[in-house]
Amino acid sequence: MTEMKPEEIFEGDPTPDISFNRLDGLRTVWIYALGAPLLAFWMLFFTLASRFRKPWEYERWAKACARSFTRLAGIRVSVRGREFLDPKQTCIFAPNHVNLFDMFVLYQSIPVFTRSLELAEHFSWPVFGRLITAAGQIPVDPADIKVTAKGLRKAGQMLKDGHCIMVLPEGMRTRDGRIGKFYPGAFRLAIQAQVPVVPIVMKGARKINHPDDWRIRPGKVEVIFGKPVATHGMKISETEELGLTVRNEMIRLLNPEAFS
Repeated sequence: MTEMKPEEIFEGDPTPDISFNRLDGLRTVWIYALGAPLLAFWMLFFTLASRFRKPWEYERWAKACARSFTRLAGIRVSVRGREFLDPKQTCIFAPNHVNLFDMFVLYQSIPVFTRSLELAEHFSWPVFGRLITAAGQIPVDPADIKVTAKGLRKAGQMLKDGHCIMVLPEGMRTRDGRIGKFYPGAFRLAIQAQVPVVPIVMKGARKINHPDDWRIRPGKVEVIFGKPVATHGMKISETEELGLTVRNEMIRLLNPEAFS
């Protein structure tokens, strides 16, 4: 296939947008009704587990938690590209950000222990906030330098300890499927720790839920892992370049036919 011109490449998920209907609304009410006690159950489980175990010691249950929510919502998850991952390699995972199910889809797809940076305000949400606190997520806040600096220091220490980190470099969910501008934190962390960045994209998630709509529609999400982008020998001054490289790779993974 002839390579498309740069201006013809959609910089994100080209999956057609959809409109939700009344049936989606009724189905969503039922999902929320079942999801509330399920969320409470997992919150209690992780609260108790965190008192007696380290987060990586109950990682399989974190992945089971993620699967329970996607299955409840009727989301079928398929994965490609896991062969690029070295289970012994510490890295930073950098996925695109689509909707409220992103973390549930991603955690069950990543085969190693991983924790992520989470918006600080989420930790104050009823039940969910206690769940992510007990699970060991890391709070950051673009509007609060001190909170973000503390979170990045904790993330850096986790990388030094050999644990992987996941960062949503866009910082916010897409409204039109395009991959937005990246914050530099993830790439600065990667260079400081000299660990690779693994691009991840979720394709089809826009058919499940929109950021500005409460309704949910069952469907399929494809998670695609790209080849790790090495940072060995890179300097902090190359942070922007690293971010651009990862962003371009994510666009390529979402639009492979445009680059063939």
